[in-house]
Amino acid sequence: MGLKVFGGLRQVGGKQLRTIVAASSQKSAAGLLNISVGFLKDYFPVTSNQIEVVAAMANPGVVLMAADERSKNFSPAEPHAGQ
Repeated sequence: MGLKVFGGLRQVGGKQLRTIVAASSQKSAAGLLNISVGFLKDYFPVTSNQIEVVAAMANPGVVLMAADERSKNFSPAEPHAGQ
């Protein structure tokens, strides 16, 4: 099964940060993000943004988070960020 890139916003330290992950399924993505599949379906759709797709596909299975609210620079999310 091919990878898809899921993306949404997470609340971290009073900021909403774009969060992405490349995963083979919604269930897998939800597990990596530590959210329910229902929440993923509502708030973390598959993204076609090329910057996000390139970043996530280079790090499959790794939750990536933007550096700040307007950034497109992604790095691995701190464990439990945005929970």
